[in-house]
Amino acid sequence: MDMAVEGVIFDFNGTLFWDTYLHNEAWDCYLEHHGFAWSDEEKNLKIHGKTNQDIFQAIYQRALSEDELGPMIMEKETIYQTLCRQQQMDLAPGAVALFGALADGGIPFTIATGSGKENVDFYFELLHLERWFRYDSIVYNDGSFRGKPHPDSFLLAADKLGIAPSSAVVFEDSISGIQAAENAGVGKIVIVNSNSEDYSSWPYKVITHFDEVRKQLLPQFRGRF
Repeated sequence: MDMAVEGVIFDFNGTLFWDTYLHNEAWDCYLEHHGFAWSDEEKNLKIHGKTNQDIFQAIYQRALSEDELGPMIMEKETIYQTLCRQQQMDLAPGAVALFGALADGGIPFTIATGSGKENVDFYFELLHLERWFRYDSIVYNDGSFRGKPHPDSFLLAADKLGIAPSSAVVFEDSISGIQAAENAGVGKIVIVNSNSEDYSSWPYKVITHFDEVRKQLLPQFRGRF
């Protein structure tokens, strides 16, 4: 499908920031500490692309109050952030060059993530995201909308960019995120395979480096994809 691209929306974890294995390790630590054990398949289904609220409710199999959730979230995210610092993590291959191409082409872009404020603040500090993103342009989990696979985050991101979802390209890596993009009616979905997954059942372009799509979004292509 050849479409005029008016904006680009990036998922963050596993897409712009290849941290899936660190989230898995942090969740393993949390689960083991609290007497739980999930297989990789269970983590793929119940964790990847989901909000912390949804994940913890799946762990404990009941609704949780804000007072209960707060300490749980901070425990897990403290483990995760420590691992990120130890690994000296950076943005995904080719991401910065793609940001430059989009900016040069006058194509707005933003992030729609299931991460909460505690991690978004951490990413701005660790990765200096202010070089490319305004904090108030990012959609993150603030408890005001449904998590993926519901379309809410991508619809909100398109609204922040001032475009119709049908004119947006979305980059995603998780099953729930791909489903959310489909449910939002976005014009194009590109799958970022950061964790050597099998996406053969999906009818979308799969990339392992953002250079694979950068040329299609350079100014001379006038935003056509």
